[in-house]
Amino acid sequence: MKQELINAYYHTSYNIFEPPISIKIGQQNPQLDILLKNHHQSCWAYVTAYNPFSELLPDEENEERHCLLKDKLNEYPFLEGEGVGLDPSWNPEKSLLILGISETDAVKLGEYFQQNAIVVGRRKGQARLVLLK
Repeated sequence: MKQELINAYYHTSYNIFEPPISIKIGQQNPQLDILLKNHHQSCWAYVTAYNPFSELLPDEENEERHCLLKDKLNEYPFLEGEGVGLDPSWNPEKSLLILGISETDAVKLGEYFQQNAIVVGRRKGQARLVLLK
């Protein structure tokens, strides 16, 4: 994987719409900690199904993949959001903050949707980028 792509992941804002929370790699997020506590969860992952292996897909195909991701999460609570990078030519990617999912299961989900990376964390911990390939 190109270093420029990895750098882009590190500088992306991983946003949740409601409640409005912005997750940054390497940072702890008190708002996210409160959300986890309120849902009686200790871990989380931020996953997208958009643009597998960072190859742009048509909007309709990305939306189908996003719906499939939601369908696979029937046992986990999740919140909608979008990953917003610094490069204005790259459109934000619809994503999900999945509460209570283990890192192992989140990695499997990211691999299933052919992602290069996912973001994971634990309550009172820093958000971490996990490279998948």
